[in-house]
Amino acid sequence: MDTNCGCTQTQADQLPIAMAYVPKQKWNGTYELGQALDKGTIFPDLDKPFMVGGGLIHG
Repeated sequence: MDTNCGCTQTQADQLPIAMAYVPKQKWNGTYELGQALDKGTIFPDLDKPFMVGGGLIHG
């Protein structure tokens, strides 16, 4: 197996570790404090069902 990639150690050190892409999201309001604490999120758009193995929905 050829492990020579053609780059040098100094070149690899100058590359970014990672890059992120975060799309803009529409602001649709928030839950009231008590409801947010109960749901585990303040944002209704992030309030998704929690699925455990076997397709069972919890929450």
